[in-house]
Amino acid sequence: MAKAKVVSDRLAKAKCQEWLETVGFTDTKPARRQSCDLLATKDGRTYYIEIKYSSKEEGSFFGTVMLTELYKAICNYENYLFLVCRGKGDNIDNWSFKLFGVKDFLKCCTLTTPIFLYHLDVKDGFNLTPPGFTKNTTLATEELIRQMWRDFKKWKTKNYPPRPMD
Repeated sequence: MAKAKVVSDRLAKAKCQEWLETVGFTDTKPARRQSCDLLATKDGRTYYIEIKYSSKEEGSFFGTVMLTELYKAICNYENYLFLVCRGKGDNIDNWSFKLFGVKDFLKCCTLTTPIFLYHLDVKDGFNLTPPGFTKNTTLATEELIRQMWRDFKKWKTKNYPPRPMD
């Protein structure tokens, strides 16, 4: 059996923390249940920082951003940053970083499709298992999917006017 490729952003988060400290941020720490990856302080202000990482060595790339992250961003417009990074290995000199504010990041985001999550229990025979539910989760039902699809089709029109790039 082929070994599964494991994709983890653990190293990227560590490198981002390291880089943020070189550009004047302090108290960088992982964010828990904050709809971002890191919290950091600069000039007495706390920032929510969402990391967008690619291990691709060259050329353009695209990534995903969750609705929860974008909502947190627009609700914390002045204190939410997107940190796009690319690199591999422990040497920070082999990494590239760029911070974007909400306004600039939103100019380059498009809605393609809502995402649902599923849970697979590998230890229990590779079976699908019901996820743990919290107040922030909703079971996917046929009715919910149909309603979201109807709403989504209204948002995603082919004749949508271009967004101003101010």
